[in-house]
Amino acid sequence: MPQRTWSAVAWLLVIAAVGALAVLAFRPPAPLADAPPAEFAAGRAEEHLRAVARWPHPVGSPDNERVRRYLVDTAGGFGADVSVETDDVVVPWRGVQRIATTHNVVARVPGADPTGRALLLVAHYDSVPTGPGAADDGAAVAAMLETLRALGERPVRNDVVFLFTDGEEAGRLGAEAFVRRHGVGDYGAVLNWEARGSGGPVWMFETGPGDGPLVSAFAAASGRPIANSLAAEVYRLMPNYSDFTVFLAAGARGLNSAFIEGVHDYHSPYDDLARLDRGSLQHHGETMVGLVRGLGNADLRAVDGGRAVYFDLFSRVLVHYPMWLAVVLAAVTVLGLALLIRVGRLRVRRVLRVAGVAAGAVVVAAGLAFGVWRLVAVLRPGLAFLALSEPYERGWFVAGFAVLGLAVLLAAAVVVRRCEPAEVVAGALVVPAVLLAVTAVALPGASFLFQWPLAAGLVAVRRPGLAFLPPLVAAAIHPPLVGTLLVALGMPLVAVGVAFALLVGVLLLPLFRGLPRYCAAVAAVVALALVATGAVRSGAGPDEPRPDALVYRLDTEGGRADWLSGDPGTDAWTARVLGDRPERVTLSDEHPVLDKPLMRADAPVLDLPAPTAGLSGGVVRVTPGARAWRTHVALTGLRDCRFAGHPLDDRLLELYGTAPREVDCTREPGVPVVVEVTDQWPGLPEEAAALVGPRPPDAMPVQSGSRAHDAALVRAVFRF
Repeated sequence: MPQRTWSAVAWLLVIAAVGALAVLAFRPPAPLADAPPAEFAAGRAEEHLRAVARWPHPVGSPDNERVRRYLVDTAGGFGADVSVETDDVVVPWRGVQRIATTHNVVARVPGADPTGRALLLVAHYDSVPTGPGAADDGAAVAAMLETLRALGERPVRNDVVFLFTDGEEAGRLGAEAFVRRHGVGDYGAVLNWEARGSGGPVWMFETGPGDGPLVSAFAAASGRPIANSLAAEVYRLMPNYSDFTVFLAAGARGLNSAFIEGVHDYHSPYDDLARLDRGSLQHHGETMVGLVRGLGNADLRAVDGGRAVYFDLFSRVLVHYPMWLAVVLAAVTVLGLALLIRVGRLRVRRVLRVAGVAAGAVVVAAGLAFGVWRLVAVLRPGLAFLALSEPYERGWFVAGFAVLGLAVLLAAAVVVRRCEPAEVVAGALVVPAVLLAVTAVALPGASFLFQWPLAAGLVAVRRPGLAFLPPLVAAAIHPPLVGTLLVALGMPLVAVGVAFALLVGVLLLPLFRGLPRYCAAVAAVVALALVATGAVRSGAGPDEPRPDALVYRLDTEGGRADWLSGDPGTDAWTARVLGDRPERVTLSDEHPVLDKPLMRADAPVLDLPAPTAGLSGGVVRVTPGARAWRTHVALTGLRDCRFAGHPLDDRLLELYGTAPREVDCTREPGVPVVVEVTDQWPGLPEEAAALVGPRPPDAMPVQSGSRAHDAALVRAVFRF
């Protein structure tokens, strides 16, 4: 093997080692069973979590009240001034008016020498109806209680307010109520804490305007300050939300953090204490305590500053600098590359040819990844309907698609083999240079992705023997970002992750030129073998259950009942009542919660308690059944409706909890009033579950938020 080949292989191994180290470092800290009183210990926080996450506790439920009492008693026992703020809330949501009574728990710890603005920590204590919420958001709630206790051991300068919101899962209802009551002017910074899974490191993924001082505080808050401004740029463009969305809209400054691994447990019965990564709980708490110490002693009247560009190195150091500097660096670096190409008398046509091949490799790799996953979805259709479309054997798929991208790059290296080494280096750098110029203007928070690999590559244009420098720098920054992106997007969007990886992966072209031509074919075979292995191994079993669901629908007016399911097809459990060839229907007009195609079969009519409604003048009084957690109400023949003084823009209402609700309307002259009320129960009622029998061990209930989950729908119609 030629010396050039040996050198390339050696540097590729070094680059791979750096990338592996970056991935391995992307982990939460080890949990502490105990720690000094002023420090955080996951073991102490776990006792709070054990009390909070016993059972599902959605807004309006008896268990929600149980958790609220625990929060009040515990925070008060730690010396905080505690109050419960009860509000009727109306929030428009996708064509309906969501209505609930929220109970926010507010615990204030007075500061030793307040600067005039308080620090606000926020986590929601409600859960979805399909899971006990140990991670989402019990871990943050427990961490806040332990942080509150630690704060009492070492007070800070400013007031610190711990806000436990209600109704976040129903659409940020508690946060809306708090902001309507208080605004955000009294708070120098808002720190929100979330989870989308059962483990992984806590990742600060969203900031507000003027985030520079807060990013600096985050950098110093813990030994693992994991964050990057790319996430903030991307999240800003997505339709996702959390309580932090409400505070940002009101003009607050702050940070939003979460852990996101273990997505199969998200919003499911497995979001329990047994599945929770205690390291994630420790990371929540260490970061909280560090931020409370740092910001709690800062002048919170002066936390507003310029926006920052930031990213972590090996999950231990947060690099951050002003956004204006990022624009200057980008301009200097791009112009530097252009100057080096000119001074070096490189053949511009050859350089652009290499750049074209590199850009083409990105497109081809993304297209192949899309096509291969589509083929997997056709051959194994059940994989696309796993929890959040994420196969259990994702490691095989991630490895396979990574090697597929390498195969494309190896093939591209063969195409540019005849170009001079300096031309290949320069051409490979043109792609990140163009992206750097674009992001510096359009998404400056993402500019670091290309800034530092490109800067490292400038010297290699004049000295091609240093072509290992750009991919070496990229290996220290990019692998955890690619992995996190794949977790956030899910395997159906793996093509995006592959394209993202290859945007800097093209920097490997100069090194790949020294490898034998057959390497591309070998890599392609290995990639397909890895993906095939993942497809074969991803089967249902007790350790990897397949989510399924049944909905029992009872129409008391028509005296009819149905079995419904939003699953792609029947399995051994659902076929017991749906049969092998159920009817396909769409019921979105009747039930807003059922907004996707469904399988349907006749069901026996059970004697289930139904909601009631009455009309007195123009006041409609709706009383949900005792087992409902959500109730839909459609009003006909009424206009100008109001609830608790709030005007209702739509006459399709979504009520949470079982308390009776009164809606004040004006009757439309000569039009009959019709009130359609549908209770939604969490899970199948015992009467219906007995007809189906127990769910087999290789299946699990569908998560809330992904598609129709186990429930009963009990509909009643009232005419006046």
